[in-house]
Amino acid sequence: MENGSESPREEEEKRLLAVLEQVGRRMRKELSVLGERRGDVVGIRQEFWEDVRMNFSDSSEVAETWTSIVQQAEVLAERERSHRVASEAVERLTKQFDSPYFARIDFTERGGGTEVVYIGRASLVGEDGETFYVYDWRAPVSSLFYDHEPGPAAYRVPDGQIEGELELKRQFVIRGGLMKHMFDTSETVGDEILQAVLSEGSDTAMKSIVATIQKEQNGIIRDERHKLLVVQGAAGSGKTSAALQRIAYLLYRFRDALTPDQIILFSPNPVFKGYISHVLPDLGEANMRQMTFRELIEARLGRRFEVEDLFAQTEALAELDGTAEGEARERAVKYKGSEHFFVTVENYLKRLEREGIKFRTLRFRDMTVASSEEIAEQFYAIEASDGFATRAATTKRWLLQRLKAWVDSQMGEKWLEEAAELVDQEDIQRAYVDVRRSGGFHDEVFDDEEQMSLRLKRQVAETAIAPIVKAVRSYRFIDAVETYSVLFESRPVFAACAPDGKLPQGWDWMSLRVEETIGRKRLDHEDATPLMYVSEALEGFRRVEGDIQHVFVDEAQDYSPFQAAFLRRRYPRARMTVLGDFNQAIYVQSQDSGGFGGWTRLMAPEVTSVLRLTTSYRSTEQIVDFTKGILTPEDAANISPFHRSGEQPRLIACADAGELGDRASADIGGLLARGSGTIGVITKTASEAADAEALLKEMLADDVPLTLVTGGSAELPKGVSVLPSYLAKGIEFDAVLVWDASSKRYGQEKDRKLLYTVCTRALHILHIYWAGEPSPWLPGTEVAR
Repeated sequence: MENGSESPREEEEKRLLAVLEQVGRRMRKELSVLGERRGDVVGIRQEFWEDVRMNFSDSSEVAETWTSIVQQAEVLAERERSHRVASEAVERLTKQFDSPYFARIDFTERGGGTEVVYIGRASLVGEDGETFYVYDWRAPVSSLFYDHEPGPAAYRVPDGQIEGELELKRQFVIRGGLMKHMFDTSETVGDEILQAVLSEGSDTAMKSIVATIQKEQNGIIRDERHKLLVVQGAAGSGKTSAALQRIAYLLYRFRDALTPDQIILFSPNPVFKGYISHVLPDLGEANMRQMTFRELIEARLGRRFEVEDLFAQTEALAELDGTAEGEARERAVKYKGSEHFFVTVENYLKRLEREGIKFRTLRFRDMTVASSEEIAEQFYAIEASDGFATRAATTKRWLLQRLKAWVDSQMGEKWLEEAAELVDQEDIQRAYVDVRRSGGFHDEVFDDEEQMSLRLKRQVAETAIAPIVKAVRSYRFIDAVETYSVLFESRPVFAACAPDGKLPQGWDWMSLRVEETIGRKRLDHEDATPLMYVSEALEGFRRVEGDIQHVFVDEAQDYSPFQAAFLRRRYPRARMTVLGDFNQAIYVQSQDSGGFGGWTRLMAPEVTSVLRLTTSYRSTEQIVDFTKGILTPEDAANISPFHRSGEQPRLIACADAGELGDRASADIGGLLARGSGTIGVITKTASEAADAEALLKEMLADDVPLTLVTGGSAELPKGVSVLPSYLAKGIEFDAVLVWDASSKRYGQEKDRKLLYTVCTRALHILHIYWAGEPSPWLPGTEVAR
């Protein structure tokens, strides 16, 4: 490969052709295996290879080869769905032919020789099983690329650290098997590569960032020491991308002990779940489990209550804004998400160890099987030091025995004799089989009829009380709802449990609200997690998922202390990675919860790491500088833009809603003509989004792809998306049009971070419209008229 007459570019292109030839050989081998698994092996191989001529003689031939492979691979993939392993290998190799690697490092180990390492999304090993043409980006040696510039360098391996000298660091942009760009860099990851990637258009799905991982992101990805990783990152700083690459790294690093089913990621909404669903498969890994916190609440409480979700709560507060009821509800939402209320509930649970748990009386018809007083006496007779779990389980066993004894006591009762006479033939046959198995219906047995009668009556009694038995087995003899409600029924109890001995402002309103909603089998969102926490605590957190090894929480600033604590209790053995941005705390429930305080107290300081990502890569420098102006100087101080230039944000004043629709629809047409692939029209609420979508549909041409994105949407569409502010979290668009950023919509202090969040969804272009007076949080930028 060394040739003094060749330039570095020529050497690299020659090496690339050699790697592509290796990929081609592996692809032939996998296709052979694929063909052998089908009866028409000859037909498949001929169909593929007669149309593909692998030619690596020069760049133009490589381009033709790449086009041919893509076309034939698509046909083959369609025909070979049933042969997953082989077809996935072909798919992986097709991606490697597109871009086999993105970096090269030359590293001289102390006391050893120089090793040339090429880094890609997946490793590529020669047929001898020893020659590495490409190293996986997650391999230990690959961390040199992300963490060091040329000079002294080191990387960690499982049994220690390897030190030496990083001689060369080179980056590539390879597309379709052709080398588009090549840079030598002295930075951790060169700005040229990052500029090229960030200047690309958005898509309806998040992309992998393995070629552009920054040093601070790499520290998050490869951290194995801490059990709790808390990441505070500015909007567009790559928090979510780093989290997904971390999952891919963990699956690679611990591939013999960790599976995707043992990792769970909590996403902010269903749209975001779909948005990130392609990242891990793109890296050759199966997706981890994904869910929203709402789904967790629904699974626990959805059968008994109509549970309000966070989005419905947000809409309700918006509708009540400026009213006395709205102020009272907002005060309750803030308080029930506060540290004060969390400590109050924790103190209440300690009190319940001694007294106060409410139990349900077990009744059958008008008969009492076990009274609530009897159950309480049994429960509190067990030593408090045994804990809720042991006491609840012991009480459950006692109740099951009580139910069994009750069945025995009913054998001579008239209701049971009457019911036994009405049984069907199937029940009679079952009783006959039971008696026969116990030795009945033989010549020497004389009480067969009596045994049959007893058996039938027992069957009828056991069937009659089966729902009660099921309820006892599910711990429904504990009345968690009534126990929780006591906090808002008894002033002395609440005051005794409060850390400062005081009732919160608005306690009377909260008391009436809890009584009203629970009485109608409805549950406000702010009550759902505290109630779930109390319920699980009284049962001893028996629903824990101990097989989960890693929990990831995105948009963690929106979780209340209760939600943080509940997740920790539910996944007691898991390491946790939580990511968020204080400046995007848009929900009322978390605005007074003290940032990440609810998270950092979950584990000991020595196993907790708090990291900051301050550089915003998503948006252009102009957009980042503009959005910083929305925040207070203190909040904006730790945000730095990446140096990627673009258009200044446009502020557009409109006389009324009609003009706003005219201006926005005209701009959408212009943006589509200029090549914007994704355009987000972001309103404050869902009702505004529906109105905006209806108005734009009238004004835009029929062929413009326009979609109203709702809370139930699972995929982000191409074209123009109209969506409320809270569904835009974590998502990005080529262009963002902020719908009606007026003082009426975004005029209060609580709206400042919401407006910031909305504006930071823009990659390249940001237009802000309003009718009437503009929001006071908008920085002074020249207004377009």
